Amino acid sequence: MIMADIRQIVAKNKIIQLFSSKYNSITAYMNFPTEHSKYSFIVFLIASLAAFFISVNARYDQFDVWKENKEQFFYENTPMMTTLDAYKYIRHAKELNAGKYVPAGDDIDIFYPEGVPFYDPAPLLSVILAKIHNITGVDYYNAAINMVPWLGSFFILAVCLYFYLAGYPALGIITGLLTTFAPVYYGRTAIGRFDTDGGNMFFLFLASLFVLAASKSKKETYLYIFSACLGLTMLAFQHFYNHILFNLVYFVVFAVCLFIYNHKYKNILLASLIYIISSNPLVFIDSLGALAGSMAVYIPFLPNNLASNSPVPWVYNTISEAAAESFSGIVNFTIQNTLLFILGLTGGILFFTANIKKALPLAPIFAMGFVTFISSGRFAMFLMPVIAAGLGYIIYIASHYIFRKLSKQYKSRSIYINTFAPLLLAVMLLTGIFAAKLTAYNMVPAPSINTSTYALIDKMAKELPDNSTIYTWWDYGLAITDVTGFPVYHSGMSQSTPKTWMIAKSFTGSQEELYNISSYIASGGYEEVQKMFKDNRTVDEVSSVMSSYDKGPEKENIYILFTFDMIQKYSAVSYLAGNAESIITTFCQPGNNNTLLCSNNININVETGMLTANANNIQLSKLMLTENGRLTDTQTYSLQIGYSVILLPAANGFITYILSPSLLNSSFVQLFLLQNADEKYFTPVMSQYPYGVVYKVNPICLYKQY
Repeated sequence: MIMADIRQIVAKNKIIQLFSSKYNSITAYMNFPTEHSKYSFIVFLIASLAAFFISVNARYDQFDVWKENKEQFFYENTPMMTTLDAYKYIRHAKELNAGKYVPAGDDIDIFYPEGVPFYDPAPLLSVILAKIHNITGVDYYNAAINMVPWLGSFFILAVCLYFYLAGYPALGIITGLLTTFAPVYYGRTAIGRFDTDGGNMFFLFLASLFVLAASKSKKETYLYIFSACLGLTMLAFQHFYNHILFNLVYFVVFAVCLFIYNHKYKNILLASLIYIISSNPLVFIDSLGALAGSMAVYIPFLPNNLASNSPVPWVYNTISEAAAESFSGIVNFTIQNTLLFILGLTGGILFFTANIKKALPLAPIFAMGFVTFISSGRFAMFLMPVIAAGLGYIIYIASHYIFRKLSKQYKSRSIYINTFAPLLLAVMLLTGIFAAKLTAYNMVPAPSINTSTYALIDKMAKELPDNSTIYTWWDYGLAITDVTGFPVYHSGMSQSTPKTWMIAKSFTGSQEELYNISSYIASGGYEEVQKMFKDNRTVDEVSSVMSSYDKGPEKENIYILFTFDMIQKYSAVSYLAGNAESIITTFCQPGNNNTLLCSNNININVETGMLTANANNIQLSKLMLTENGRLTDTQTYSLQIGYSVILLPAANGFITYILSPSLLNSSFVQLFLLQNADEKYFTPVMSQYPYGVVYKVNPICLYKQY
């Protein structure tokens, strides 16, 4: 009885009545959805399909550019990927077809030797790829590439249907096209980006569509059908993305929408039950605990934030896509024009407030978009629909007032004018934005792995022993495991553990430290480190234990891989190791009087060893000349301990690396930039410099000979 009176009590409240009156009077100037004519759905359908196929075709155009430049984008007949996560899904597809995928089992290949759990169930993206490979016979990599244009574009159909149902069909066309070609979204769904981003946007808009459809249902049967469709959508989304928090979020939005649309309480209860059952009740229960975990990762100022509670430097502080963006960066990620950005954002807020009942199902997407301002720039892909819908909504407001007089003069045709006027203005807006090059339409993505580096990884697969394990930085871990079948010690699925700190310490330390730490990790030392941190041992104490480990590797199967990208990433590696150093890279050309003239206002006098940077003089201790990464000549100066310079001959000059004393002695510089291995610890195996170098960690028996 109390529940039945809630809405009546709220409606009779004088404050609520005053607020509602003001709200209705203000939004009356902005709230006027399109009247549908008998031709409107046909026009809408044609426009929606056109937008969808424009999006698909643009990504295939990117692939055509790749085919014209095969050396850059293909290794033999294998196309490169533009996200390293792609190799995870491809590997799982192979494992599914080979019967080697064990849901919730230990996947030691991406976190050797401890392992991390396999997804349970297997990722839907991998399941689909496995089926397509079996049906078509196309290899996994080309099949994955051909899935990308469709995955990145399907959301347009859900967007268009949502806004059509809401009474604003032109908003769907505008939102779909501007979002699909926004730099942040286009970059994350471009050719080669075999990942979940495009599918995520599709599932979220599809879920919002079913929330709106259920809310607007006049018949109980339709309400229950759409409730089941929403639950099944979330079930598929869990299978696709494995982030169960969305299950809880959409449940709350769904229940609130049914309430404000005045559905009977028993119908709300039954519809909610149908949603929970169809979306998997066990997952729904687990989603209650997922909220705190997600907030701990992405909201930096919370007391339980993982970065502030980590005993070692937090890896997400070094990942560019996880970093917070400035206002100008967010603008460039979305519409690339500050005025349009502000207009779109304002219009999006106006649309939401003026059409609260119709826009509420979009609340999760809008909320993630606004998270961009306080968290990771990756959320800007969800901000773009807000901006695009806002620009479209301004079009609706303008078209209403521009064509209102025309409708009065031609009353018999007013419904057609109201139908086509917004579409006409939408075409004009889109034409202007594309003509001004405010989208990323002409962008062609670069591979995440250079083809020459990929060739080295393939060579490792063919020439290293079957029991090999690969010790390298985490970025290429998933690709290495997929291509070679060899386990890696950490990867993009396990980089947030203290093991990343351990490996960073080994790469920034001496060759002896690299030998000891790699042997320690291979012998299961990570679990001991976890226990020490749990016992409140200090970072220095833990570091001392692993750096002084002198038992050597238990097996003769550890191979260390250094790759060219690690030069640029060295500052991140150093940060995670607890230092603050970076390799300064510049390009120098011979000048007069034994001087090298370098970029960044740097000059080097080869004879005296004096480096001048922005009028500051620095005396060098060494200048080293290399050829294919091997030291060929060394010039020493009077200063015994100081900065050093490494010169690598290149066209018309030298690629130049400027190093501090500790950097020069690091295992990374000695083993990669100089290929100066201490034979007591390491044996060179492969060199494809500058793309990559491979060493074997010597067994303890060989180590003891020295």
